[in-house]
Amino acid sequence: MTACQTASKETIESGPCGTAAKEITYPADVKPIIRQHCISCHADYIFYDSLNADINSGEFYKRVVVKRDMPPSGGLDTCDYIILKRWIYNGHYSN
Repeated sequence: MTACQTASKETIESGPCGTAAKEITYPADVKPIIRQHCISCHADYIFYDSLNADINSGEFYKRVVVKRDMPPSGGLDTCDYIILKRWIYNGHYSN
């Protein structure tokens, strides 16, 4: 592994956000981010099934995590991105 790959892996897995030792859950970690940053335009995201459909299509991941052009206000901080990315990578369950 190169240094960049190692640093990236550490950021996702252990992160600067205090999430290393805890499981990321939809109700406790993801839903508050969605409520704060997404539902003003994507009101249906308040329902897990609607959000899950966009995650399964790849659109949510592409726009929010890769391109980082959502929300248009640019309101997600690094920890929010890390939480969303870990949640999606770990199966994005509704737990």
